[in-house]
Amino acid sequence: MPGPAWPPSRFWQYWALAGMLVLTGAFWWGVEGYALFEGGYARSQIADGLLRFSLLVLTPALVLVWLVAAWLRRRVGEGGYWQLLGLVAMIWAGAVLVTRMLIL
Repeated sequence: MPGPAWPPSRFWQYWALAGMLVLTGAFWWGVEGYALFEGGYARSQIADGLLRFSLLVLTPALVLVWLVAAWLRRRVGEGGYWQLLGLVAMIWAGAVLVTRMLIL
């Protein structure tokens, strides 16, 4: 009985590489953002709201989009999956950068 095809498709190779960035970034922002939140560094309502939104909504959304790759790939195609992941990642990165500029 032959085993699974090896190496896996390019999609899963790129997915694993993207996962290194996605999970590292989400973990980093989860720790740093929580420290900023607990330390009370947000001086304005805008910075506080953006910090909370990026921690409670955008970071889990980024991780979920990365985790449900197999389900999304069947529905939107490989190109659509990478566009969706890239869109969520850019929104997340933009929110993180703006939050850091407002706070620090």
